[in-house]
Amino acid sequence: MLKYFILLLFFLQSCENNQILGERELLLKKIEAFSFLNAYHHQLHIMIGEEEGDGEIAYKELIKGLSQINNDELIPVKNAASRIKKYKESSESVSELDYLVDYYQSGLSLQIESILRGYGFLESFPSDSALFIYDRIKKVDTN
Repeated sequence: MLKYFILLLFFLQSCENNQILGERELLLKKIEAFSFLNAYHHQLHIMIGEEEGDGEIAYKELIKGLSQINNDELIPVKNAASRIKKYKESSESVSELDYLVDYYQSGLSLQIESILRGYGFLESFPSDSALFIYDRIKKVDTN
């Protein structure tokens, strides 16, 4: 009997931890991830040698930034960055991270835009306006 009670407690505890994100929270995570990748894209270009700068410093800045952000949308980026054991400009893992970020950032942009299009908003907009537009469309009270 005690065994079933303990199982029930674990089940109830796990149900409490499985929080379902609302659409606004999901959009917010996508915007945050997109903005993060925008902010660190320069470091990636330095790391692969496309832009001037110290690749080792750029790598450390990117890793530090990734360690300071908690966003599930960035799990693939964090995983790809963790595969870089030692920074080297021409390494395969650095190139793979750059490819991932390029495509992932494009995907996030499309997802953000698609949420707004789902409400009939068909205009072009700067990415930093997406949440404002969403709130205006949904008439969300942000205070």
